[in-house]
Amino acid sequence: MSYYYKPSMGYSVHALQRARERLNLKDKADWEVKESIKNHIHNSTKTFRINGMLYLSASNTNIFFVINESSNTLVTVTLVSAEKQLRLMGGW
Repeated sequence: MSYYYKPSMGYSVHALQRARERLNLKDKADWEVKESIKNHIHNSTKTFRINGMLYLSASNTNIFFVINESSNTLVTVTLVSAEKQLRLMGGW
């Protein structure tokens, strides 16, 4: 389980919509999407932080949950390639 997981995390409407698209959950209710997100976070071991945002891999794929650490809210779900990760971290 990811060390950074907090069960009281909030979810933005945008994040739930992106999760439906990225995780192929188009016909699922909000609670089902949230449960899927929790399962992916539980199975994640890849994380990094940038400017107050925590990036957690969805079950160690190139899909990342982006969490605002100050509000503990999932703000989006996005694809992050190795190149994009380097660019975000200022290494490229």
